[in-house]
Amino acid sequence: MTALLYLVGQFNDITWLTTFYSTLAALLLIFAIYSISILNRLVVIVLITIGTTIFFTEGASLQTSIQGFGQNISLLALFVLIPLIGTFMSTAGYLSALKEKVIEREQYGGKHPYRLSYILVATIGTLLNFGTLAIVKRIADESFSSFKERKLMLHMMRAFAFCMLWSPYFVNVGLVLVLFDVSWFDIGLFGFIFALIYMGISVVMLPRISFKDDPNVNSPVKTKKFKQKKLSLIPFITFSTVLISFSLILDYILEVNMLTVVSLTAVVLPLIWSVFFGLFKEFVQEVYGQVLISFLKFKNELAIFISAGYFGVAISLTDLGEVISAMLFTFSLGSVYLFTLFIIIITIFMAQIGVHPIIIVIGIGSALSPQTFGVSSEYLALTLLLAWTLATQVSPFSGQMLMVSQLIRTPAGTIAKQNAFFIFVCFLILPFVLFIFHKLQLLTF
Repeated sequence: MTALLYLVGQFNDITWLTTFYSTLAALLLIFAIYSISILNRLVVIVLITIGTTIFFTEGASLQTSIQGFGQNISLLALFVLIPLIGTFMSTAGYLSALKEKVIEREQYGGKHPYRLSYILVATIGTLLNFGTLAIVKRIADESFSSFKERKLMLHMMRAFAFCMLWSPYFVNVGLVLVLFDVSWFDIGLFGFIFALIYMGISVVMLPRISFKDDPNVNSPVKTKKFKQKKLSLIPFITFSTVLISFSLILDYILEVNMLTVVSLTAVVLPLIWSVFFGLFKEFVQEVYGQVLISFLKFKNELAIFISAGYFGVAISLTDLGEVISAMLFTFSLGSVYLFTLFIIIITIFMAQIGVHPIIIVIGIGSALSPQTFGVSSEYLALTLLLAWTLATQVSPFSGQMLMVSQLIRTPAGTIAKQNAFFIFVCFLILPFVLFIFHKLQLLTF
């Protein structure tokens, strides 16, 4: 309900509504803090304590303080509502059709499990977000006949980061758009170029993936006689195309940010589609089931997002931004390239000790002034986008790392170590490409 009230508030400038959904967010945080992990609880308490202290010392009004809890509801809305897309695709049978096509290709086409799994994650992951890894893992188990499980999953996790570099359906992309007040059209193409370069590095470094205990999975797929009337991928492709096109068109014509557009589209389009194709009852039943478990499922993210937003609003009331900008400018010797590397290094380091990238990105993004470094808002947005993406690929505490760890029953730390050199190579190449874009004046300033 909090997420839906936020969406309504974006089209109606009603102060009391903002205060109301911010109050609901504060209540959600109170309930969540008792059931989240100890590390996250400590981080949340620190953020709220520092934020409250700043609000008090800066003489902020009670209303401003309360609305701080609602600052990141846009991110929470995206995180909670985007799964509705996957729910509809499952209800409509689109994912079953995809699975059937993959099995058919495995039987009658070439056997390329690593390439096919990467392509699957990099494409459907654009829309399905976290759910993609589990879906493709299930398809792999039932469709691929010969592969190394851990090697395949790490390759898939890298494919997931491909989506993080450009897809407007991902929280990190939406956050940098809001922080620096830029449009997806301003950075989307550059993010996609980064993603293509990243994909190239993934392909080149695939042979280097080697876990000590990773036996080859040999499960010959039984020849399956497909139904005379095969499931078609056309409905899946049509829905996905309309969804993406609708999101981009609305972002272009509406005065709201991409986070709002994507969240709204994730609610409205599946509903319209389900009514049109006679799936409304089944879809609503599936959604209701998700709503019942949504709090338990997203409680850690909910607590981090809300407290980080509260902290970010508090920081914006101080002159800390100028201080941090001056310090980074001094440490980087006035070099834009060194500054870029410092930001990424700081984010990766903090992620290693369990500090969620959203906290770093909000803290840095709220504090930095593009003008201090002679760069554009687009440049800073892309810098933080790279920082978040690379950090989550080597952090034992990131959501994707923990999911992969659970799927292949391997410690997150082991997976992170295996991915470290790959991320180091990306760290050397991607920021340099970003700096080249800056020197060529391809980013607006």
